[in-house]
Amino acid sequence: MTSSRISATNLLRETFATTGPIYAPLLTINFPNLILSAINSLDNLGSVGVAFNIIYWFVAIPLLSGAMIFYTYRSLTRNQVTVGQAFNQANRRLLPLIWVYIMSSGLALAGFIALIIPGLYVSYRLIFSLYATVIDNSSALDSLSSSWELTKGRWWLVFRASFLIIFVVSVPIVLMILLISSTANLLASKLAGNLLGFLAGPLMNVYLVLLYQRLRESAATIK
Repeated sequence: MTSSRISATNLLRETFATTGPIYAPLLTINFPNLILSAINSLDNLGSVGVAFNIIYWFVAIPLLSGAMIFYTYRSLTRNQVTVGQAFNQANRRLLPLIWVYIMSSGLALAGFIALIIPGLYVSYRLIFSLYATVIDNSSALDSLSSSWELTKGRWWLVFRASFLIIFVVSVPIVLMILLISSTANLLASKLAGNLLGFLAGPLMNVYLVLLYQRLRESAATIK
């Protein structure tokens, strides 16, 4: 298998076909994110808001992302684990996950500050850094290097595939938010957006794990 044979559309169909059995556990794993994002939507956090945002973005997000990635990967490779085991694995790898998250986000941000295109390029070249960290137990630097190598010559594929899944899950969410915002206040719209994003999260997670698997298979074939 070569990267040119990896179809973003086929991956989307496979995502809908395989997400069902693991959808509820993935929602369970990501449930804290729903609560935290709802709290983050409040405008009256005051000085506590700064500390909350740091914990939310740089601790909770890497932890929950790592647990979802690990659970999905093990399930799709027929090595089923429990929700608790997924959290344990992510917790054991929490420090590397945080470092990878900060470094990949920082590098992408630097690219965006320079120009938009370099930022997008770096973002998608490093998109699988967390995957290597939690699945392969790689160090932070090795994870960044692994993602960079895995996406070498495949940036356009990763970009197209990511755009497709984001478009598919985002359009219904945006339409629902516009509908709600026309009849409710801003806070209600934010909370509705958080809920819809929470429900769509497992689909995006499964899609990207499947893409990660296909790229690894392709890389192994080339070698």
